Amino acid sequence: MKTLGDIRARADSELYAGRYLEALHLYAVVLTLMPHHLDARLRVADALLALGEIQRAAVVYTAFARHCANGGHPLRALVAIKVLTTLEPLLAPLLRSLSDLYARGSTRLGRGIRVAPSDEDHVLPDDFSIGACPPRDKLAPHAERLGADLSRAGQIYPEKLPPIPLFSELEASAFERVLYTLKLRRTRPGEVIVAEGEPGHSFFVIARGTVAVEKHLAQGGTRRLATLHEGAIFGEMALVSASPRTASVVAASDCDLLEFDREALAAASHDVATVAAALDQFTRERLLNNLLATAPLFRPLDRRQRLDLVRRFTAHDVAAGVTILEEGTAGRGLFLLLSGEVDVSKRDGSEKVLLATLGPGELFGEMSLTTDEPTSASVTAATQSTVLFLAKEVFERLVEAVPEIREYVRDLAEERRMDTRLLLEAAWEDEELAEDDGVLI
Repeated sequence: MKTLGDIRARADSELYAGRYLEALHLYAVVLTLMPHHLDARLRVADALLALGEIQRAAVVYTAFARHCANGGHPLRALVAIKVLTTLEPLLAPLLRSLSDLYARGSTRLGRGIRVAPSDEDHVLPDDFSIGACPPRDKLAPHAERLGADLSRAGQIYPEKLPPIPLFSELEASAFERVLYTLKLRRTRPGEVIVAEGEPGHSFFVIARGTVAVEKHLAQGGTRRLATLHEGAIFGEMALVSASPRTASVVAASDCDLLEFDREALAAASHDVATVAAALDQFTRERLLNNLLATAPLFRPLDRRQRLDLVRRFTAHDVAAGVTILEEGTAGRGLFLLLSGEVDVSKRDGSEKVLLATLGPGELFGEMSLTTDEPTSASVTAATQSTVLFLAKEVFERLVEAVPEIREYVRDLAEERRMDTRLLLEAAWEDEELAEDDGVLI
């Protein structure tokens, strides 16, 4: 064993294997060496609970929850509180104390410095020895005292506490009710949390650990899109749309996740509109940030220019089936899809040919802007969508200032013009073949 992380990893292995006494011994060793180690303190409680030492575990969970709540780690506090309320529902008022600290209007919220989770790279002396595992009747009370003792745990609490993304936008009563509905999900490394393509019914907040976001490639295999850490939220689109999951999320380490189910949230909360408004604002900001980072339209701009440009777009929510652009009408400006899907179609005689289905981050309306001709196709919302619109006169000023954007939009328009011609020619050929087949028959 060279580092604290090595001992903690071995302790996790013992816990997974069901050797709870050995795991408790190792977690106690880590906590003895580093009393402000948050994960070791939580795991002492977990191991005590696994051994059936419920009262001792509850004492440690309670101390841990209070320590984390006052120290600026509310998500870890929530993990302990959810375990406690599962053991004893009468302990639900613990959520009230958390809402007093972290809900909207709390005088404790603000920018502050919090004690960081412990560094597991701490190198142990060469002669360090863990020692033999004590018997249960001695180890359990020792571990309880160790886990509940905060005197050496770096108990210097900040004056201001960092808000919890999304949830600190809620009033205390709504905050408490929403947190009451959450489920605690504890995962092991390699476990699939959400699978690409499956319907989404909940979203997750990472209270502890790391997850990998992965997407399947058309040619086979997967590509890692991102690595998310404590405090990150994923799967939130499940609460604002019925779309399937667009990527898989896999536990990269031992994780504690707070899961919010859409139906349970709606049924339990008397403030659904408040929750929905906060979630909608949060989701839009996330989508907008992703768009700024990935959409080719913004690539020639620096961060300040991107933010300035996106402020000039107006956002519009569009229900499925609503026509956004009508073929043959004058071009009004540039459209950028923030969320949802739209179908692009063109009239061919009495038939309507589907040219493409566009997703988040894609533009439309660009052809009429580059040619000053009427729109060449219709665009209809295929699902509930949010569209960003940039007026024609603003677009014209933009491309004068940034020629690279004019080139990108012009190239895109030409590429789509070619695709449209090829699609229509293929449709005509299919029609001619069908007529020939009719003669042969």
